[in-house]
Amino acid sequence: MKTKKLPKILAIALLLCLAIAPLWQLLPTSGNEPTPAYAANNNNLPDKAEEGLMLHCYRWRFTDIKNTLPQIAEAGYNSIQVSPVQGTKANTNEWWLMYQPTNYEIGNYQLGTEAEFKALCAEAEKYGIKIIVDVVFNHVAEGNSSGTWSDMVDSSLKRSELYHNQGSIYNYQDRYEVTQKNMGGLPDLATQRTDVQDMHINFLNKLVDAGADGFRFDAAKHIETNKGEDAGQSWAGNYWDRVLSSIKNKDSLYIFGEVLPDKGDNEQAYITYFDITAHGYGGQLRSAVTSKNLTGLGTIWHYDTALNPTKALCYVENHDDYESNVSTSLGLWERQMAYSIIAARANITTRYFARPNETYWNQPDIIAVNKFHNAMVGENEYLRWPRNETMIIERGTKGMVIVNVGGDTYIDSPTNLASGTYSNKATANCTLTVSNGRITGNIPGGKVIVLYNGDGDNPPVVDDIVTYSPQNPRAGESITITYNASGRSLQGSSSVTAHWGYDGWKGVTDTAMTSKGNNLWEVTLTVPTAATSKLDIVFTNGSQWDNNNNQNWSIPVQSVAQLPTLSWSPEKPSAGNQITITYNASGRILEGSSKLTAHWGYDGWKGVTDTAMTSKGNNLWEVTLTVPASATKSIDIVFTDGSKWDNNNNQNWSISF
Repeated sequence: MKTKKLPKILAIALLLCLAIAPLWQLLPTSGNEPTPAYAANNNNLPDKAEEGLMLHCYRWRFTDIKNTLPQIAEAGYNSIQVSPVQGTKANTNEWWLMYQPTNYEIGNYQLGTEAEFKALCAEAEKYGIKIIVDVVFNHVAEGNSSGTWSDMVDSSLKRSELYHNQGSIYNYQDRYEVTQKNMGGLPDLATQRTDVQDMHINFLNKLVDAGADGFRFDAAKHIETNKGEDAGQSWAGNYWDRVLSSIKNKDSLYIFGEVLPDKGDNEQAYITYFDITAHGYGGQLRSAVTSKNLTGLGTIWHYDTALNPTKALCYVENHDDYESNVSTSLGLWERQMAYSIIAARANITTRYFARPNETYWNQPDIIAVNKFHNAMVGENEYLRWPRNETMIIERGTKGMVIVNVGGDTYIDSPTNLASGTYSNKATANCTLTVSNGRITGNIPGGKVIVLYNGDGDNPPVVDDIVTYSPQNPRAGESITITYNASGRSLQGSSSVTAHWGYDGWKGVTDTAMTSKGNNLWEVTLTVPTAATSKLDIVFTNGSQWDNNNNQNWSIPVQSVAQLPTLSWSPEKPSAGNQITITYNASGRILEGSSKLTAHWGYDGWKGVTDTAMTSKGNNLWEVTLTVPASATKSIDIVFTDGSKWDNNNNQNWSISF
């Protein structure tokens, strides 16, 4: 690695510094403190939700989202979709309960209280993040027989004239059935009625008053319009015209509707009211990445119609795909590749689905693409495919993202970028050259390449020189870091030391690394429990340093405060198999306990058992259980230190299968 000679006067000053300070205090940053990885007020988030990126915090409690807002903003998301906030018919955690509402009030067992929702909205505003609420207005919760309402439904909704009462949908390509009959056994509201509309208007305005910045209308295509395929029909109604025009501050809100693609979806009517979900495009993305053929992704198909990108809410998967096992088997790599394509594109609004108990939404490659998206707002797009496995998304004359789902390849492609050398801002080690309107260079296989200038405020990202495991390190837990010295200043060293700290070089420590051969060095560290955002690290052999060209390396970490109260693995437990449950006692009644016991049962507290938990430090406790073979629904669990109990505010916890 070549270095510039210091001017004579600076060299003298440096020698004086060396006389009074240890060498390690000076070399990692060449006299400069490392740039903080993230700054809450400097995330360059677009002002409008539709111009930015949305994080779907699926089934996250309001308090957990609120605690994670700094990291969400730092990762480049400017809006958050929360799960339905309406009342539910049972105090358990089955996902579908939130899509069977019982009232038009804010707060439920699954997500939290109205006060907690308001606190989330107020805090999100400080970070420039919009809160988008998933509202369920087509139907109410089902009772004991198909088409009947649940006993838990609010009394104001227990009037038969409020419903269509036409039986269940048989043909999902028939507009009459789709809009006037029950979806499954869910009682279908007569949304043509003014009194039904008034209930919905009042609830939407209550949400706006509480701080909501927009809405997703669940099952929107099941609520009739008076346009397109519905125009002049006996079932046509003014629901959308009247309800939407009655929402407070409507023009400042982001609104979209779930319109699943099919012959009878009437999408051309719905896009006159709001953006619609490009659900079919999600399937295209998944298929393209797994088949390693990206050439058909230029057009956003909605059944047999090309959808205007400005009217599309795009995603790789949604909660239905995940819960119905359509996309559950899709790995992190496939999701990252597919998401990178839509997040890099122009005009569409892109949503990242955060699976339960998973934090891949803030991986370095995702963050790099998010920051690219936010820097490119307003730029046109140019799509190119050098080969089936490689797609280039170029934005104006400012930058491009290259998604390569195939093996290593060389590209030589037209470009609008200015001549010069561009280094990848994502994790792969890649530098490309632009000259005379062409971009050339070697692209590593299976990687995302993010190229643009002008993001000097962004944190340095870990690249192929430095890798780590696990992918989501947490405070108080171990992390294994691998350093590849090949072609670096430390190549051929007989010993290498990791010089590291956290959160801007706090608690600086030197730890010897282990040689793995072929210039690979490895070290296992324990992330300090006080760490809140990142590890800072550079490397030395005692006389030479590798400090990433004065930028250092930063590894994102999760603080204990960011962790949910309860998490588990695997995501979907099953009868007869093991499940590992982690309980975070921080800020709860059992904080500081010297021992804890998991008090648990299954399917509504059958077979109650007490199992001792293992301390993982910093108020984290873990227990591994074997799910009884006879269990069919859930694990029920609370925690105790022998005298005090944490039972989730008398609601207990339930982990559904």
